[in-house]
Amino acid sequence: MRKRIIFSAAVLLALASCNKHNVTITGSIKDAGKQKVYLEQINVGNSVAIDSTETNKAGEFRFKTFVEQPTFFNVKVGAKESITFIASADEHIQLSGSFQNLSENYWVDGSENSLWIKLLNFQLHNTVTLMDSLQRTFAALPQDAAHQAEREEVAHAWDSIVNKQITFSKDFILKHAVSPAAYYALYQKFDADNFILTPAEDLHSFKIVASSLKAMYPESQYTKAILQHLEQISQGMQNERIRQMIANAESNLPEINLPNAAGDTIALSSLKGKYIILDFNVLGENESVAYVKEMKEVYNKFRNRGVQIYQVCLDNNYLRWSRLVKDLDIRWVCVRDPEGLQSRVAQTWNVHTVPANYIINPKFEIVGKNLTGKRLEERLNDLMK
Repeated sequence: MRKRIIFSAAVLLALASCNKHNVTITGSIKDAGKQKVYLEQINVGNSVAIDSTETNKAGEFRFKTFVEQPTFFNVKVGAKESITFIASADEHIQLSGSFQNLSENYWVDGSENSLWIKLLNFQLHNTVTLMDSLQRTFAALPQDAAHQAEREEVAHAWDSIVNKQITFSKDFILKHAVSPAAYYALYQKFDADNFILTPAEDLHSFKIVASSLKAMYPESQYTKAILQHLEQISQGMQNERIRQMIANAESNLPEINLPNAAGDTIALSSLKGKYIILDFNVLGENESVAYVKEMKEVYNKFRNRGVQIYQVCLDNNYLRWSRLVKDLDIRWVCVRDPEGLQSRVAQTWNVHTVPANYIINPKFEIVGKNLTGKRLEERLNDLMK
């Protein structure tokens, strides 16, 4: 009887191990010399070093690991250089390239999914390089009328590059939805704070990835993560609807939640309890400089009496807008609607032309509309008697 129990346990162990499949990773890195090499598994939320070795004199290395589902890995060579790839069951993945700028100068064989990762990184690297170049050019241009057309041209080029990258990422997900690389594309970033795709603007892409991974790899940690993220998005949207219903029931004024130039989302209702000048404008318009100067005079007179400005900018170009916020030294709450002149927020507030503004009292009621200069000051003085 004892022998039969031991045999059964061995069978169970063998069956369990059948779910894991060998993956071999070999590399040949030109001009690497003797370098420490780490194999990292990229999990949801963290990366774990699972093995290490050292390149030989020819820059060669070898790893062997196991996967149950397609899994993301990094091979880190030396202190800075790395390659991201996807390993699937029974693959022999061959990495090659030059040590300098290895992240851009490498090739991968034996894994089609990993080639898609390379394509995604190559495209994003080119996009970010162009964005950085245009940002430096824009910052170097004098802020005078003589260079206005040139600034407009650079800003338009920056917008075009950003939109092309967004379109590329969305098209990639449509074409490669059954590849885990689509998950990677979904969470790429322009920089540390800005995702290329966002649930607010690109929810369809999130749903495509979730649906495809659920069908292909239902037990994958990445599938479970995207499904959980979608649930959080759905719950957040539901909570926002409920919150707005409560806010509207209390005040009959629609809420606004938009990001400022630092990327922080600020709610209009966060200023409740004060007198608020809700202003809609396009900072990139020529006449806005004089308008902002006029608003500054009002703001400086009344801010110590509890008056705040919540300015919603409908500028299409983020680069130009964020520069103007700084150059015009805007100190009040200044946010931007990325929908620009097609802003649903502006439509909700019945704004058809800009500039436009409302005065809102501490009870969150509208007590004035489209007043500027002395007329705005007089109305505020009357309200605060």
